[in-house]
Amino acid sequence: MRLTPLSALALVTALALPVTAHAQRASALDSPRMIRIGIGGGVSVPTSDFKENFDQGYNAQAFLLIRPPGLPLSFRVTGTYDRFDREPVVTSGFEQDGYSQIAGALANVTLHLPLGGVSPYVIAGLGALNFKNVVNTASGEIDASRTEFAIDGGAGLAFRLLGADAFIEGRVANVYTDRGFIDAKTIAYVPVTLGIIF
Repeated sequence: MRLTPLSALALVTALALPVTAHAQRASALDSPRMIRIGIGGGVSVPTSDFKENFDQGYNAQAFLLIRPPGLPLSFRVTGTYDRFDREPVVTSGFEQDGYSQIAGALANVTLHLPLGGVSPYVIAGLGALNFKNVVNTASGEIDASRTEFAIDGGAGLAFRLLGADAFIEGRVANVYTDRGFIDAKTIAYVPVTLGIIF
């Protein structure tokens, strides 16, 4: 069954919320350290025209988090990787398949809304993403790649999970093309990520 972006976020949130009752600090992101690192992974859901050719995929990310003391803002520099399998197509009796991978870096600003043991937040940013499409044909593998500017935005929830700072977030990523940033025909996908902040 293919998940929608909202159902994927709801599923992971439902699994994570029971542990937030054991909060140990005023806010899940309060820390004496201004600079921290984080890792995460989850499901990526293609949207708009991108979902016509690709199945639901997965994502991984690692980031550097900078949160100046006394401010509700933090800054993230994130390395991301997403992969989507291509839906097979039969051409001249040969089943063509392949995949698309998206890798790059994003600079994000996050606005935190501390609510005791949990900390909802909104996040937005921009960066550069490299898109590589690979198609297996009867005559061999064909691949093409390009790097484009991209923007992303979304929301998340930071909380305490088994004594560690954790987060669940969903973002919408749009790639800049000659049609502009926001267009139904741009490559768009929604990574839903569960991770830990060290």
